[in-house]
Amino acid sequence: SNKIESRKGKLLLFQVAFLGPVFCGNVLVWPTEGSHWLNVKIIIQELIRRGHSVTVLVSNASLFIKPRAESIEKFEVYNVPFKKDTIENLIEDVVALWLNNRPTTLTFWQFYKELGKLSKNWHQMNRLMCDAVLTNQELMAHLQGSSYDLLLSDPVTLCGDLLALKLAVPFIYSLRFSPASTVERHCGKIPAPPSYTPAARSELTDCMSFSERIKNIVSYHLQDYVFQSYWGEWDIYYSKVLGKRSAASLLITQPPRLTTCRARNLGGSQSQGLREVSKTFDIMSLFSSTLRCNFLAAALDRHLKCTVNGCSVSS
Repeated sequence: SNKIESRKGKLLLFQVAFLGPVFCGNVLVWPTEGSHWLNVKIIIQELIRRGHSVTVLVSNASLFIKPRAESIEKFEVYNVPFKKDTIENLIEDVVALWLNNRPTTLTFWQFYKELGKLSKNWHQMNRLMCDAVLTNQELMAHLQGSSYDLLLSDPVTLCGDLLALKLAVPFIYSLRFSPASTVERHCGKIPAPPSYTPAARSELTDCMSFSERIKNIVSYHLQDYVFQSYWGEWDIYYSKVLGKRSAASLLITQPPRLTTCRARNLGGSQSQGLREVSKTFDIMSLFSSTLRCNFLAAALDRHLKCTVNGCSVSS
């Protein structure tokens, strides 16, 4: 038995000497409520399975994201000036609008008008969340000292990119779709000819009659109007936080690529890794939600390990 133990010890020393230590990454997550959290949670679980450390930044009013002692991920909880029922009521109003007042030819405008009001309420709540983090000097100092390698964000809840810029770390988005693909079309320059590509939430398919194509065009314009009407307010907020004139939409994607998820590089040694991650995203739309999330986690895993261990990634 002593000989066996001796051989095991020599084998371990051999591995350490020739392979060297492998350090894993430290990831910060800026999540979104509801089904968005379920998708990101799959990515988190896969990253942790691959040995990375993941911390979720969550408000004390979160409805679905509940820190537990037995959770495999870590949580940083910050306080917001609203309660859980604010989020719950807003989600219930959106679901009720969609189920009970679905848009018809006669109610098209009224539906999107009501949807615009709910979107305004969401943006106001979102801004309170941003302020609660960015103006909390103690929390920001703690996050800065945690030495994160990457920030993973769902852009449905804005501010993840701002936080990444403040912490000087690369950030990446996980986005299934935005209403009428507004973010993808205007920020990511994804081609979406209305004669062939149905607007998200229009309930149309890629096989449309002439009248359905007219409806699709109108749907694009209405959803653009509803959701872009709030981007101007965010542009002012972003400019104020960054101390220079800035547009929130410009932080969503760069460079523009035909992908379902986007990466923005802040410069430095991460550029090669992020190009590799961006390449991987190009085929993500071919997979189901679970497979897409696992594929994203694998790409992030490679980027993080190369960032931390200094390995090279082919461009």
